[in-house]
Amino acid sequence: MTPSVRSFVPAVVVLFFILSLLYFNYEPPYAVPVAEQSRKPFGSDVSLQQILQFIYNPNKASITTPSFSHGGKTYELPSDLGYTSPLGKDVCILDVDTRPFNAENQIFHGANFDWSKLDPYSGGIINHYMYAQMHGYDYKFLQTATESERHPTWVKVSGLANVLKSYKFVVFLDADALFNQMHIPIEWLLNYWSINVTTSLAMALDPPGAVNNDTYGRRYSNTGFIIAQNNAKTHEILKAWDECPRETRYKGCSEWNKVRFHEQSAFGTYVRYDYDQYLKELPCDEANGEWDLENCRGVFIQHMWWRTPTVRSHFGDRTLQFLMERMHKHAMDEKEKIIDTQVQNTVNR
Repeated sequence: MTPSVRSFVPAVVVLFFILSLLYFNYEPPYAVPVAEQSRKPFGSDVSLQQILQFIYNPNKASITTPSFSHGGKTYELPSDLGYTSPLGKDVCILDVDTRPFNAENQIFHGANFDWSKLDPYSGGIINHYMYAQMHGYDYKFLQTATESERHPTWVKVSGLANVLKSYKFVVFLDADALFNQMHIPIEWLLNYWSINVTTSLAMALDPPGAVNNDTYGRRYSNTGFIIAQNNAKTHEILKAWDECPRETRYKGCSEWNKVRFHEQSAFGTYVRYDYDQYLKELPCDEANGEWDLENCRGVFIQHMWWRTPTVRSHFGDRTLQFLMERMHKHAMDEKEKIIDTQVQNTVNR
């Protein structure tokens, strides 16, 4: 990011407020009704949700919008839709971490917020929070205790299981994973991926390659993005997964306490083989990876394994681009009114 752009990004917050005053009649085409929205951040006439919808959703896409195009490809909903109305607070967008993120230049530090200095993982957390706010879902950041015998990534399993008790769906993301299409709601993705009442967990496949295969040669499901549905079978699966390294059921699973890929390897090597019928493997190209990978561009969900230091700046740049596109369109719509022509360079008296 150039210095001029970097210095301009914090102005997005100010522009959010200006837009809220100019466009307070813009109503979100989906998520919770306007009357039920929280108006606290921006006064009595506008909500944060309306502002985010204005910025990211100029075409007013909805849960049942038939198709979505990206990168020359069209993604179409099936004819039989399982979700036609908003799930609202039945959905929770979840971060689970052992780190509190309350130090200077981190998301939960109370003073002197400076977007340009924010640490990369905090940028991912803000992406998750904004997505939840935009679509009327709950958002939770769950800080957990560190377990000395396990790698810290293991906490996502128990954290997910405990939060899921209070929701119909919980969508977990690693801090270096981003909602790439902010305007596409979870309900649309549930329809698109045909996640029905029998689906307990949905995860994207890893990229092709031996390093991403389990001991049987089958590709791992990546645990950086998980859709979990609250039912008895899901809780059974999560319990088996969390207990895997204790080897009461899966002999040899303790190997993955601290060895890569930790909980992902344990799930891929052992747990999924007992529960395949309740799992949904999502295409790597749609829910994993980075934009310039041939097989895993992360069309809907990006997981920035190699560009982790750029998570914040990447999301900030995209947000600024969306905002400036809206401002540019507004200027072009008023082009005839705001552009005048001076034929002769003289002072009229």
